[in-house]
Amino acid sequence: MCLLINHPANTNFSDEFLLDVYEGNSDGFGAVYAENGELVIIKTMGTPADIKKIYVEELMHRDCIIHYRMKTHGAIDLDNCHPYKVTDDVWMAHNGILSFGNPIDPKRSDTWHFIEFVLRPALLGQPELLFDLEFQDYISDMIGSSNKFAFMHSDGRTVVINEASGVKFHGAWLSNTYAWSATKFGVGIKTFTPSKYYSGWETDYNRATHKAQGGEVVAFPTKHSSKELYGWDRVDTYGEAFGDYEITPKKLSYKKVVRAAYNSWTRGGNRLHDWVLDAPHKAAFLLVEWYGVDYDDVMTMDDLVNADPEEAASLIHALFSDKSIDMSEFA
Repeated sequence: MCLLINHPANTNFSDEFLLDVYEGNSDGFGAVYAENGELVIIKTMGTPADIKKIYVEELMHRDCIIHYRMKTHGAIDLDNCHPYKVTDDVWMAHNGILSFGNPIDPKRSDTWHFIEFVLRPALLGQPELLFDLEFQDYISDMIGSSNKFAFMHSDGRTVVINEASGVKFHGAWLSNTYAWSATKFGVGIKTFTPSKYYSGWETDYNRATHKAQGGEVVAFPTKHSSKELYGWDRVDTYGEAFGDYEITPKKLSYKKVVRAAYNSWTRGGNRLHDWVLDAPHKAAFLLVEWYGVDYDDVMTMDDLVNADPEEAASLIHALFSDKSIDMSEFA
């Protein structure tokens, strides 16, 4: 999933924000900035403390592009950390999943493939194309609105593709709200309402409450019903506040969801995207199984699917295209 940031010199992120982003995107950190007509590249697989040190000492008061990675294609290593070299004067980073994946070299990311076969040949021949609005629109149409690119030129100029699909936070541009705790930091605040996953539960007593950041406090259902909703079953291991939730997929329901998604994917075209639109709860269920199964992840994925079904379809596409899901288990 990842988080891509276009960071201006007047932005100063808190330690809390840096840690929050790392916790959801810990498969590599990278940044690029221009200095004296040259690009300075930073890549690390380091700890939150390492990243904080880099940010404070090198990035905090600079115009720069920052990228936190969560693996979708390619190995977890420095080579696959963003940013990537496009030309001697241009480096870029990417958030999203490109639909064609990484067919030439499975060890390389989808971003590497797009640079190697699309961007580099174009910009080597015509370096100023990057700043041409028609070219930017062409790239946007090619990658789709759920993908975002950020470029840094050695003269300090930056270009963001699909900027309108991101959000502003502390003067910086961030590529999404699902890869970090946006509402916790006051972005995209909305009154909390129980997710579709929980709407079938009994609510005859409300032992816990949930406070949406900046929103109202609302009662949250905590009593388990015998109903199975969208294939999920909750094991009652109540703790403090909302209680401790252990969420596990029912095998039969999970098989049905995987088969339905796979059938849509194999038919090509927009069929998978249409399936996500028609059954967002099932798409979220499938994604949570692969990208996390705790309470917060369920809610985050539910929000992601409803807010950006194209991104959800891309994530599911990746599971089938790189064979993360072995369909022989679902025969």
